[in-house]
Amino acid sequence: MLVSYPALFYYENSEGYEKGFSVFFPDFPNTSGTSGSTISESLEMASDYLGILLADDIEEDRELPKPSLISSLSLEQNNPFKDDPDFTLEYDTEQSFISMVSVDLSEYLGSNDPVKKTLVIPKWADRIGKELNLNFSKTLTEAIAEKKVGV
Repeated sequence: MLVSYPALFYYENSEGYEKGFSVFFPDFPNTSGTSGSTISESLEMASDYLGILLADDIEEDRELPKPSLISSLSLEQNNPFKDDPDFTLEYDTEQSFISMVSVDLSEYLGSNDPVKKTLVIPKWADRIGKELNLNFSKTLTEAIAEKKVGV
């Protein structure tokens, strides 16, 4: 199941620091972030970080935030350190950007121990599922995760 959230990519090139992108998810304000040296690496790290965040929330039965509209976000207004008097995030406004980040959540939820369930479905659903060669367990698991995420 593919899930997407917007992320803020701040390109830092301050003297004394390694150049690269710091990535933050404004819909998860009480979490840290991740980083990468290049755009590709930071997108990959952001996707992995998002998968970990969402899987942890699902496993701990916490409500998942609704993804913000990317058009409602601003690097300046959504800067995670804007109200922190002890830290200033210095970033290059020309190279910083906002992007949607996607993750296949099923890859992060797949490590759970299986639980045997017995259920009843209509004959027509069984017939169609067999015609489609569906893995009923996988289909149900993905549907439950989709309900939780709200996609």
